[in-house]
Amino acid sequence: INAEYMGESKDMEQGLKRWYVWETKTWESEIITFRLAQDPFSSGSMRLAHYMLLPDNPPESLHWVAKCGKEHEPPSTYEADVMMQSACQAIAKGYNQRRPIKTVTFVDCFLLERRDGTLWCAEPYIHGEYVKYNNNYGYVDKERRNTPQTFSHFSYEFTQHRMMVVDIQGVGDIYTDPQIHTTDGEGFGCGNMGQEGLDRFFKTHWCNPMCVYLGLPFCAPNFMAGLLRHRRPKSSGTVMPNEHSQSFVVSPENLENFQLSDFLSDMQPRPGGATSEDLALLGLNERQFNAIAAAFVDLDVKKEGRLGRQEVFSILDRLNIPAVSLGGLLERLEAKVDTKGTLGFVDFICCWTGHQ
Repeated sequence: INAEYMGESKDMEQGLKRWYVWETKTWESEIITFRLAQDPFSSGSMRLAHYMLLPDNPPESLHWVAKCGKEHEPPSTYEADVMMQSACQAIAKGYNQRRPIKTVTFVDCFLLERRDGTLWCAEPYIHGEYVKYNNNYGYVDKERRNTPQTFSHFSYEFTQHRMMVVDIQGVGDIYTDPQIHTTDGEGFGCGNMGQEGLDRFFKTHWCNPMCVYLGLPFCAPNFMAGLLRHRRPKSSGTVMPNEHSQSFVVSPENLENFQLSDFLSDMQPRPGGATSEDLALLGLNERQFNAIAAAFVDLDVKKEGRLGRQEVFSILDRLNIPAVSLGGLLERLEAKVDTKGTLGFVDFICCWTGHQ
């Protein structure tokens, strides 16, 4: 990005940078100096993209892209985008651990609040040809690449059918601005098409050699009945060399590093203490969550945010929401208590809903 692309940009200004820390599920912030191009260089369906310079950064990370909504969007929308990108990075880590020929990366992003109060979502500028490999409603670029489509399919299996990452786009296998579908369509912004979005992907997805290598359940468009019968994968695009020909097989043993609690926010046992994304992943509605939270708080007499074994067993008598399986629930709860015999709220609600 040079002066020509920046156009009539404003002078250097300062703003509040906020970024999401995945490991601690918290937000951090600092004041940064930046220079923002006055005119957008690109326009999407919902946002405008402007070039941005961060002069205090090292040379390799000077150039960024800042996006703002064409119409007013609440802060929660921008925050959800940043958190969604973090979730995709966590899923990408699981994908890359399977040693595919081509690894994938989702770029970092952060929120920028200008002095006039406007919010922007910023991400690194990626040099190269920008390509959309699929979208959130079934479009698949069948000619170009296998890796992006395999990653979408993998994300569904890796998260045990809770989420799918779509809208894969970027330069090569450096991706940005993804979308996540959940089965009920709750959370992760207005682009979450729910079960319909999941169905749309599988109506057009044709498994390729990378899907076979990862052991993903085979699928092909319905009109390719012969392919479905003979499990014949797409033959073009990236294939596995001989030393990688053995299927990795995505089985429960390989999914031990997926923990639902890693994908939840820092939920609090109070009304409204969970985001819509949390509720979607847990399979709860707001009324159910509030009932569980209220029972947890009532029994947390020490107000430490944790319950002992006796309180954990007592809470079962107070909740009318049926557990998935009482025996399995007790086993999950016992596996989560710490050395002091106590259990935190997030672990408790994960166990209650049948998750690890």
